[in-house]
Amino acid sequence: MPATDSSKTNATPWTFKLRSSADLAALNERLGLHVEAQDDLAVLARPLKVGHVTVPNRLAIQPMEGCDGDSEGRPGPLTIRRYERFAAGGAGLLWMEATAVVPEGRANPRQLWLNETSKSSLADLTARIRRVAADAHGSDHRPMLVVQLTHSGRYSKPNGVPAALMAAHNPARDAVLEMPRDGQIVTDDYLDSLVDSYVEAAKIAIECGFDALDVKACHGYLLNELLGAHTREGRHGGALENRTRLMLAIVDALRAELPDACIVTRLNVYDAMEYPYGWGVSETDVTTPDLAEPKQLIGQLVERGVAMVDVTGGNPYFKPHYNRPFNAPVVGGYLSPEHPLAGVQRLLDLAGEIQQAFPDLPVIGSGYTWLRTLLPNVAAAAISQGRTAMAGIGRMAFAYPDFAADILTQGKMDPKKVCVACSACTQMMRDGGQAGCVVRDAQLYRPMFRRGRLADPVNLRRLAEQCRHCNEATCTQGCPAGVDISGFISEFGAGNDREAYEILRGGNAFPLVCAELCPVEQQCQGHCLQNFIGDAPLPIADIQRHLSVLAIKNGWSKLRVPAQSSGRRVAVVGAGPAGLACAAGLVEAGHSVTVFDRADLGGMITATIPNARVRGSLGEEIRATFDGVDENRLTFKQAALSAQTPLSTLVGDEFDAVFIGLGLSEAAGVSADRPLGVTDALTFLRQAKQEDKPEVRGKTVAVIGGGNTALDAAITATRLGARDVHVLYRRSFNEMPAWPTERTEAVEAGVHIQILIQPLGYEPADGRLAMTLCPTVLGDADESGRRRPKPMESSAYRFDVDLVIEAIGQTAPAELAEWLDDVEVVDGLIGVNDDMETTRAGTFAGGDIIRGPDTVVAAIADGMKAARSIDRRLAAGTGASK
Repeated sequence: MPATDSSKTNATPWTFKLRSSADLAALNERLGLHVEAQDDLAVLARPLKVGHVTVPNRLAIQPMEGCDGDSEGRPGPLTIRRYERFAAGGAGLLWMEATAVVPEGRANPRQLWLNETSKSSLADLTARIRRVAADAHGSDHRPMLVVQLTHSGRYSKPNGVPAALMAAHNPARDAVLEMPRDGQIVTDDYLDSLVDSYVEAAKIAIECGFDALDVKACHGYLLNELLGAHTREGRHGGALENRTRLMLAIVDALRAELPDACIVTRLNVYDAMEYPYGWGVSETDVTTPDLAEPKQLIGQLVERGVAMVDVTGGNPYFKPHYNRPFNAPVVGGYLSPEHPLAGVQRLLDLAGEIQQAFPDLPVIGSGYTWLRTLLPNVAAAAISQGRTAMAGIGRMAFAYPDFAADILTQGKMDPKKVCVACSACTQMMRDGGQAGCVVRDAQLYRPMFRRGRLADPVNLRRLAEQCRHCNEATCTQGCPAGVDISGFISEFGAGNDREAYEILRGGNAFPLVCAELCPVEQQCQGHCLQNFIGDAPLPIADIQRHLSVLAIKNGWSKLRVPAQSSGRRVAVVGAGPAGLACAAGLVEAGHSVTVFDRADLGGMITATIPNARVRGSLGEEIRATFDGVDENRLTFKQAALSAQTPLSTLVGDEFDAVFIGLGLSEAAGVSADRPLGVTDALTFLRQAKQEDKPEVRGKTVAVIGGGNTALDAAITATRLGARDVHVLYRRSFNEMPAWPTERTEAVEAGVHIQILIQPLGYEPADGRLAMTLCPTVLGDADESGRRRPKPMESSAYRFDVDLVIEAIGQTAPAELAEWLDDVEVVDGLIGVNDDMETTRAGTFAGGDIIRGPDTVVAAIADGMKAARSIDRRLAAGTGASK
């Protein structure tokens, strides 16, 4: 088969220039290929009988992983969104993405997994797909739903780090994947045990409402790798009957346990790997398929009642041009050595050879996406010629989920909606993120793509080369913690990740939390010299995030606890960033610490900041930091200050020093007589992080305020399904205290930000709230330096809403001064000296309780500074007032 265009080199990607069947014919002639097309698309609308199911048309969506489930294998919001779009798109068959049968066989921590915990969610998903499909195309349109039962084998990464379970060694592929990567060759006994696992998963799948069970054996995953395990010893390697043993045993067991089930398979028939490591490949020429063994296997599968074979080939992780013809590779990947149309023809020919060998077996072919708008013409020709029964569409469905509806109702595809074979969806998976179309679904996936690119150490090191390593580093000057940013960037750029992390951690006890939550555009990155005289600031936060995640995985973030205790004890009141940073510093200094808090570790971050902003970083970093610390050195107690338990009672006489790291946990300006339908932002955000979330779906919500908390509440209300969310702020954008990134996120989420407007009051109105609003004008600056708003009450008007969220400030509890005994409190804040010490000797404080609302990194810096001051005090032999 001609595979290359002699006029083309590897210097540039292939360019797609096909606009018509005539263009395709001319390219075929130039390349010596025979990818045929036809104008009559009627065959694509014909139904197809597969087992006991009638598929309404000949267009199938192939399994494309979104990597967007949860840790228990349940579909996440993006999973549901994707399949709703597929259901509404009109395809006759939805072949669901790889769904694990055992936890250790998951390819990533967010892969779907069939188990008792995920069963109800997967059942809800199949019911939703049915409902959406019927609503979009009528009750007669019932797409076939196939669940792909899989074990990822050598690609297993259930906890986010490689944990390969290989069928056999393969020198070429092992080198590409840097195997064994903590991998192991699985035993025959382990393989035999998987039969029961497949059966149990299949039973759950049938209960969930799937029409068919796919025993997946493709793309280098476990069952496929076994098919090529010529070099493996034992009963699952060597001879063909051994290499096919597990797959056939699974099919036999499914048939015995579920006699009425429709069993199908997505099967590699050509691996494109040198003999004796490949399957379906010539022993003398790796570029030549030899389908003798795949045909023998398919014959045995047909005898066992397998109702359909979805034919594919190649491996997306190894020589991916055999599997997915592309124009541009993933970053660091190779340019295709052959014209992509040659790859299309190869995949069509593989399906054609199998279909012609088994004319009564429905075969699905692959490889159509690269063709763009010519996809339906080539698919129709292949089906008309008896070379396949259905056309399977993969990447195109990410980009163009309604491709089938357009083909079947308009007779063509929209060139503005097609996949451009850019490999960005694959890149997102390689970067460990959630996958989708970056080009056609950009609002959702472009930020994810950028985040993934900025998690790739190779890309980050390239960007780190732009650092100027300033003597008086402006980035460090912009960091409240004074982190030696130039230092850790230099070590990172040199490939010294551990050394880079140690510099980072020396100035910031919780760098991952800060990488997620700090306003870096105003702090370190905003002060980067490259921001002023270069193309762009260094991605400091992204490098910090990468190093922090690496540290957690490798155990670098654990506290270094001295073997010998100092014998001194310190109480930390408040388990927010300031308190935990102080506790970490004191433990490393050799002291014993007891942390008091009324709730979970993390303080206001855990309680109120939306999960989408925190991204789980706080919990991960806390666990990693304090992991393994003996309870004699660190104890957490659920207790809080109150009138009945003031500071002197809470800490008693047993501590040598005290640190107070309380947050501002109360909403400011809340009146006791506010009407029903008015709440404060902190209460709303706390409730939104609970299982019983505020019910705002379809409602109109008004948020009063212009700070980060106001915008967090507004964005959260939008994500909870509010129809319209209005932020009402009485000053202009110039005075708005929310960070620019928060404002941008709110606008992109659909929040309506209304400036120069002020509420005057509320009153009930027909089950809703009638707000009285009036415009404002700005006068002279007040004591805050911002121009003072003046209400224009003569222009007041009524505005009806369902819920009002007040976000006009945060404060400490009004009784705080009484709870703290002789610690001086002024205007709700604790006063401290340069050593972070309060008016009570030996009692220190830091964070929002001394500053007012501020950044997380400022609180962490306070806690670390206080720990150093306490350590010096204890070393000098003085402590807290008794």
